[in-house]
Amino acid sequence: MRAFTVLLIACLLSACSAQSHDLSLGQLTYRDIVLYKINEYKYGFPFIVRTSEIEYPEPGQQNFAYISAIYVKDHYTDGNGGYPIVKSGGVGQKFVKLKLKSQRGHGFNFTVTIYGKY
Repeated sequence: MRAFTVLLIACLLSACSAQSHDLSLGQLTYRDIVLYKINEYKYGFPFIVRTSEIEYPEPGQQNFAYISAIYVKDHYTDGNGGYPIVKSGGVGQKFVKLKLKSQRGHGFNFTVTIYGKY
C-alpha cells in the first residue's frame, strides 16, 4: 500500500511537470475589449529552435488603447510546446513585443490575445 501511494504521488508530480507553457499577465475587467488576437504556429525541425516575434500594434499602425491583459495560450499540453517572453511594453502600456520560442527539435502553437480599454 505504501509503495502504491509513493507511485501515485510520483505519477501526479510527473503529470504536473508536463503541462503547457501559458502566459497570463494583467487582469480583465468588464470594460475590456479584444485589441489583438493571432494564432502563431510553426513546425518543428530536428535540432532547430524556432522563434517568432509578435508586435502590437503592428509596424506602421497606431494604438490609442492601454493594454490591460495579455494571454498567451500554449496548445501543446504535453510539455513540448514553446515559451512566451515579453521583450518590451506590456500591461499598462500602449504597445507590447512578445517573443515565442520553441524547445529544440519541437515546434509551437500559441494563441496570443491582447485586451485593453480606450
